[in-house]
Amino acid sequence: MDCMLLIVLLLAVEATHSIPMERFQQLGWQRLLEDLEECSECQPELCNSPQRCPAGRVQDHCGCCWECSNAEGQLCDLDTSSNFYGMCGKDLECEIQDKDLNSGEIPEPQCVCTRQEVLCGSDGKTYENICKFREGQFRHRKKEELTVAHKGPCKTAPFIATPPRDIVNLEGSDVIFGCEVSSYPMAIVEWRKEGNSIFLPADDSHMAVQARGGPQRFELTGWLQIQRVQKEDEGMYTCCAKNEFGEVSASARLQVINPDSPLASKVKPFKTGVYDITDDEEDIEYGGSGYSY
Repeated sequence: MDCMLLIVLLLAVEATHSIPMERFQQLGWQRLLEDLEECSECQPELCNSPQRCPAGRVQDHCGCCWECSNAEGQLCDLDTSSNFYGMCGKDLECEIQDKDLNSGEIPEPQCVCTRQEVLCGSDGKTYENICKFREGQFRHRKKEELTVAHKGPCKTAPFIATPPRDIVNLEGSDVIFGCEVSSYPMAIVEWRKEGNSIFLPADDSHMAVQARGGPQRFELTGWLQIQRVQKEDEGMYTCCAKNEFGEVSASARLQVINPDSPLASKVKPFKTGVYDITDDEEDIEYGGSGYSY
């Protein structure tokens, strides 16, 4: 037995030369060493049972003591005979996602919730699935009890998940403001410039407004594009989102620099800072210019 333990420890040291140590949990090595020991007679009174486990508890490899199970998104042992990362909790399965296989990286199995029905909690928050809801219950243990109000998302006023950002760009360039809004029912996203009560683009041919569903569930991302910006386009632009339960807004400033200005060399290439668009996402275009990016 001592010889076997030494071999495992040597392998562990060798692994650290090729793989960063943070990739391996200390608990994993502890479990691996414990697996090499034969299971003795179970004495539950000697077990140190964990008290705080967000994803519940599972029995150890000997089927005697309880230990915390892994939550959604945590690494897990795809081979049930292994006991390195640990087992997934209730309503969770250890899987390798298709997106991991296509990324070109070494795929790692993670705990995935088997029940993806959206739930509305009594705290007014929407939970992606029952697994996230149970994690929420764990956080509420010392507060008021969290229960399921109803199936489906909570009906709430809009919330701006990612507000538009200030932009500095050269005269004659194209700029795009982005705004990600979360709500249910889905909000309407509109844009307005400071000092103008009319929503954009109105009849302005060098502006276009577009919106698409995503990047997350129950989110809508809106864009305001201004082509060939001029000095008169400078100012504060506001993203306005509203549904039947309320409205919210967030603003960002556009500063236009003359190409002949000493500051022109310091202007960095413009980036939208919004998520990639795919063909299967809903595309909604507003306004008179007919231009979409």
